[in-house]
Amino acid sequence: MTDFEPKIVSKEELSRISAEVNPEELLLFDNHCLSAHYEDKVLIEAKEPGSPWVVTKDIKTGERTEIIDCTSQNWTLALGFAHPDVNYAVAEQMKRITHVKSSVVSPARAKFVNKLAELAPGRLKDGRVHINNSGGSLAIEAAIKLALVARKDADQFLVFRGGYHGNTLAMLTASQPIHTITRFRPFGVDRFVRCPQPYCYRCMWNYKNGLYGQKDPQCNLECFELIKEYLTGLSSAKLAGVILEVWQAAGGHIPFPPEVLVKLREVCNQEKILIIYDESQTGVWRTGKYFTLTEKYEKELGLDLSPDIMCFTKAIGGGFPLGAMIASPKIRKRFTPSEDHTTFSSTPIGLTAGLAAFKVIEKGKFNENCEERGKQITKRLKELQEKYEVIGDIRGPGLFIGIELVENKESREPHKGLLNEMLIEAVRQNIFFGPSMPYVSGTGNMSMYNLIKIKPPLIITEEEADYICDKFESVLKESLNNINKK
Repeated sequence: MTDFEPKIVSKEELSRISAEVNPEELLLFDNHCLSAHYEDKVLIEAKEPGSPWVVTKDIKTGERTEIIDCTSQNWTLALGFAHPDVNYAVAEQMKRITHVKSSVVSPARAKFVNKLAELAPGRLKDGRVHINNSGGSLAIEAAIKLALVARKDADQFLVFRGGYHGNTLAMLTASQPIHTITRFRPFGVDRFVRCPQPYCYRCMWNYKNGLYGQKDPQCNLECFELIKEYLTGLSSAKLAGVILEVWQAAGGHIPFPPEVLVKLREVCNQEKILIIYDESQTGVWRTGKYFTLTEKYEKELGLDLSPDIMCFTKAIGGGFPLGAMIASPKIRKRFTPSEDHTTFSSTPIGLTAGLAAFKVIEKGKFNENCEERGKQITKRLKELQEKYEVIGDIRGPGLFIGIELVENKESREPHKGLLNEMLIEAVRQNIFFGPSMPYVSGTGNMSMYNLIKIKPPLIITEEEADYICDKFESVLKESLNNINKK
């Protein structure tokens, strides 16, 4: 094989496609882009390959700046921007072949499927894998299809307040509704039953000592008794499955207490309900040295909390589009050609990138770095919590960190104005932080939008972790000053 040599268009012209954008092109883009939501920074290139820093250009001023990214671009770039090992593997794949139809097996497809079956925790190990080129929505939809095939006398699914499972017409229904912002009625409203999510910091039973993702020591798991009512007949039809994020991400970094997951398994076994975990954000070593949060619980707590089906996206593709689902080998059903296929589902590019990223993380021990840097940042945030009344709670293991902002620690009233101010101020100070999903009532009133996220790539250094903490305090302080001036 030889390196790429253009045959029709010059190298210079082809290089300019990704290298720069001029003001006229941006003006035309604003006229032509159907989506009304996009940010003011154009991302140009990595500061250096495999870096958490990115060079940006301001849409309005044209100013170029270097920004450290604590969103990993929707929590996807576990190895930073343009990691050289991943890009090398992708370039090698592209020399050979760039696309195959859904029924074709490529070397990358075979190896990726086998590797995911090897990495999967508990009862999922050596299970059957489904892949797509889109992400979490199609992974969850595949899980739902499989559950409907395996439990053909049941057709409803239990989901939870604050859950987010994607943006297709069906997955919008499974996800927490954002009323008035979503202006159409999504599909499948008769297929999902929504239940309150256990939320230890804001306990419905008024326990007050649930902090840092841990339940109140006095808690009697009343939240599970409510869930049990849904599982054992409160839903309007027989349940085929229950879909949950082990640690809710978009909804506010809210964990299920492991004790609830133990009881959930007991009741679901009795009722023949399949458990589907969405580890789109908590997988691929994001929460520390283990591949999934489920595996972390298994190794550290000695609990097998593994589900019947698990779904992934975000970092699973090494920075390229990919979603995956793995089902327990005990589910013997498999898809027919008519039940599941998409044109680009067997993409060798994403599968190669994902497998390369796995190898880099394992050999570079970035899973261990994730755990250490997560502890470093969380420790510093807890010190800031003593200093700032607005830091109510800090949740999440590894580099999966959410900070809940409150008016004061006593009332725990959500600080609805601070999050947006911090996101804007952070960009001024050349750092990206992430927001939680808003909770909006049917009349458009926002009840919660107050959790800021720190989820940088797993490759950040000790010095960069300190820098992130310094910037977080600076952004917080300046944002509070800005609010007080209004």
